[in-house]
Amino acid sequence: LDLARSMDSNEALQALDIDSLLDSICTDASDAGHDVSLLDKSKATVMARPQALRRCLNNLVDNAIKYGHTAQIHLMQSEEAKQQWLHICVRDQGTGIPLEQQARVFEPFYRMETSRSRETGGTGLGLTIALNIARQHNGKLSLSNLPEGGLEVRLSLPIKS
Repeated sequence: LDLARSMDSNEALQALDIDSLLDSICTDASDAGHDVSLLDKSKATVMARPQALRRCLNNLVDNAIKYGHTAQIHLMQSEEAKQQWLHICVRDQGTGIPLEQQARVFEPFYRMETSRSRETGGTGLGLTIALNIARQHNGKLSLSNLPEGGLEVRLSLPIKS
């Protein structure tokens, strides 16, 4: 159902203070006993479907915690073709994802961890849902292994002018 919802949302777009949303997500995760930190503030406003974007970011933070034991969120801005972009970078301290599997992890039901145990993984839908939601927001989702170890998942969203 979450996958279906991520493909087509009836939720209306509205101006959203991204710092407030990220503060709330980090507070919820910290209250649940997880090592999560928001290291920057952006003062940026994006046009978003708030519940869908929360679901997307929760999936990214949950993955970082599950596979990398921590989530650090960095915010950056850039300009590309006269459009300002906000980059929400969720970094963990796990083993990363081999380059040859990075495209596959966005496929529905694909899991790098092949056991069927719920303890070691989910359904293989988290990144698929996050990618669908990013695209609904005219955004992008990318992965990169960090030189010092770990993975960075970058959600790039256009900033409202």
